[in-house]
Amino acid sequence: MFTVDQCCCCFTLKWGTLAIAIFRILHSLADISFALFVSRISGLELYLTAALRPIHIIVCILLIVSIWVQKSLLVIGYLIYDVILMIALLGFSIYYFCSGEILIGVVAILFIFLFIYFWICVFSWFMELRKLEKEN
Repeated sequence: MFTVDQCCCCFTLKWGTLAIAIFRILHSLADISFALFVSRISGLELYLTAALRPIHIIVCILLIVSIWVQKSLLVIGYLIYDVILMIALLGFSIYYFCSGEILIGVVAILFIFLFIYFWICVFSWFMELRKLEKEN
């Protein structure tokens, strides 16, 4: 599997993972706030946002904890859950393209690429933790 040695070309994996987790928590909070208070979405999208984002915040907090506790098990939740969120986002982007909302679909696709890079960075942190656990 493809791994990287640094995150965003300037952070070590440890600090890059922290930055990713904080960014994703803020993104999830903004997404929840937008869905509940600003947008006029309803139905499935509202329910998925209200249900999935709090769980995502929890796995991001576990990701932050993994930086100090250094247990690879804490990272697995993020890796699995982020794939689920990216698949859901891909589904929504297809829906937006089909419903004629091209700009929102393009933005969703760009976020998917960003989240794939984040996933690779966190996976690299996971592999580094596994290596440290094997050495100890």
